[in-house]
Amino acid sequence: MSNVLIRDVASDDLERIKAAAAENGTSLQAYLGETLRAQAAFLRRRDALAAIAQRLEVRDPVPESARAAVLDEIDAANEARARDLTDRYAP
Repeated sequence: MSNVLIRDVASDDLERIKAAAAENGTSLQAYLGETLRAQAAFLRRRDALAAIAQRLEVRDPVPESARAAVLDEIDAANEARARDLTDRYAP
């Protein structure tokens, strides 16, 4: 694994993050590591969706009812994930 050094972090921000890590019962390193993994996962999903969008540009459009159903499921999953992250990392 690689190491990362972050300079010039505002004191208030660092204290808030340390407190959040302590409330989760994790070290600052573990807390930040999980945050970085979550961001990397987001970026991978974003890139995958962009690649899918390019492939779909040459296909016939999906019926609006099917499209709406899929988007509703995505919204529900995102809301569930947000609740999970909020519960896990809320100060």
